[in-house]
Amino acid sequence: QERSIDQKQNESLSDYIARGLNLSDGETVRLLEALDSGMTIEEAQKEAGVTLSPEHQGLALTIARAIGTALGKLSS
Repeated sequence: QERSIDQKQNESLSDYIARGLNLSDGETVRLLEALDSGMTIEEAQKEAGVTLSPEHQGLALTIARAIGTALGKLSS
């Protein structure tokens, strides 16, 4: 069963991701920074000091891919 998490009006992207992954603001920032630096999901979790559930790991992977795609477009 797939669950939809809609972004609330005026909700920042980091708050939206934090809510979707069930993380604190600080954990989300550390996780996103680690993913942005090119770490794998597993490495980023360790760096951020978090353990994502298998359900949330899939969402984190989607986020990591989106970051990679965005960075690729920015550098082009």
